[in-house]
Amino acid sequence: MALRAARRHLRREYAPDRVGLSVYLAGVLYEATADLLALGTEVTPKELFERFLAWTRPTVSTGTARRAPTR
Repeated sequence: MALRAARRHLRREYAPDRVGLSVYLAGVLYEATADLLALGTEVTPKELFERFLAWTRPTVSTGTARRAPTR
């Protein structure tokens, strides 16, 4: 399954449970990290985060994001 199609499938499957999706993918990331280390493949933590977790964050459209109050 292509990466985009897999992500769409997971978004639909976990639509009501974004936290559950992140927890599931964190587990998959953990397993992938162990596999990559066993193979001697060098991948940075940032690359792993981008591949497994970053795409799950909800997008915020410009103008709707709340800013923290300033003191």
